[in-house]
Amino acid sequence: MSDKKKLQEKAVREALAGRPLLELAVELGVSTTTLRRWMSESGNRTKASDKARKVAASLSKEKRTEASQRMRLLIHALEQSPATIIVTDAEGHILYANPKFTETTGYVPEEVLGKTPSFLKSGYTPTEEYGKLWKTIRAGREWRGEFRNKRKDGSLYWERASISPVFDAKGNIANFMAVKENITEIKEADMARQQAVDRFRAVVMAMVEGVLLMEAEGRIILCNEAAETLLGCELGCVSLVGKRLLDLNLRWLSEGAGTLSVEEHPARRILEVQKGGEALRRVIYTLLLPSGGVRRLSLNAGLVPGENLSRATVVVTLNDITKENDE
Repeated sequence: MSDKKKLQEKAVREALAGRPLLELAVELGVSTTTLRRWMSESGNRTKASDKARKVAASLSKEKRTEASQRMRLLIHALEQSPATIIVTDAEGHILYANPKFTETTGYVPEEVLGKTPSFLKSGYTPTEEYGKLWKTIRAGREWRGEFRNKRKDGSLYWERASISPVFDAKGNIANFMAVKENITEIKEADMARQQAVDRFRAVVMAMVEGVLLMEAEGRIILCNEAAETLLGCELGCVSLVGKRLLDLNLRWLSEGAGTLSVEEHPARRILEVQKGGEALRRVIYTLLLPSGGVRRLSLNAGLVPGENLSRATVVVTLNDITKENDE
């Protein structure tokens, strides 16, 4: 430190202690004006230092507040989440379950803390799937899948789950977090639709009329036994699926037994229906079977209601009127 600086600090220190400025000026050999300037400069430095300390303290406090606020926001998000959230330790024992867990399962957190989620099992999910789950997450990867679990009251529910590991600062697995969505309504709706499809298929298969469902380019996606019989097929219905009516070894004649043009072929007319044309109602054809027999058929074709024309499905019904003609 320079002599001038030491002299300045001594003057300010003694002046602040109450020593008269004139006496101090004579002793130090400086003017009272100089003493006042030194005191002013010192005061400014002190104020700046105090302000800096206050700003630093404020910034430090702000950092702590922001961290606390983020923590509060995180907890609020977990508590208010529409998804079930469970946090376990590395061995799978539950450490935290949010309110949605209680709403979904009927269990309050106090009942499940320290337990593994296995108490929710309904027996529907194969044991092998749980083995794959643990193998995946213990390897540090995320597992996604569905469970059909059991609530506290014994009722069953479906949930779609995402389970992933949480790592500590050293890179070791410290926890597992499961985020689950209740998809019971979605699954039940899907099952109801599948049941409706199964019932429709059963009805179609039991009909005495021949029924064909045809999609793009007139390919058959469903046929019943009656249709197989009427078309004189020796193949099973399964073999007809994926084939086109136009490609079958059949010869079609008009009602007057005249040979049909390419455009008049029933498969062609059905394709026009598929493109949005008018439905076919009781169009009469004579069919020459590969076996040499002759059969007269009444054909109806129309779009399945609600189908998009870009992938229209046509339902075709066939009725045998050979006996009617003989009579």
